Amino acid sequence: MRVFFIVSGPLLIWRDKNGDTTGYFDVHSYIELCRNHYEKVGLDATAVDKLFR
Repeated sequence: MRVFFIVSGPLLIWRDKNGDTTGYFDVHSYIELCRNHYEKVGLDATAVDKLFR
């Protein structure tokens, strides 16, 4: 299966009650989660890089 995503900004932005940004979750956050999962289950985390062109 091949999937093509176009992400043009953060997926989530957390704000405090004053409207100031306190955090975010974006495509790079997903990539980091994927690499951590690969390592946890004993796979080579650098294999994640092969999924991108």
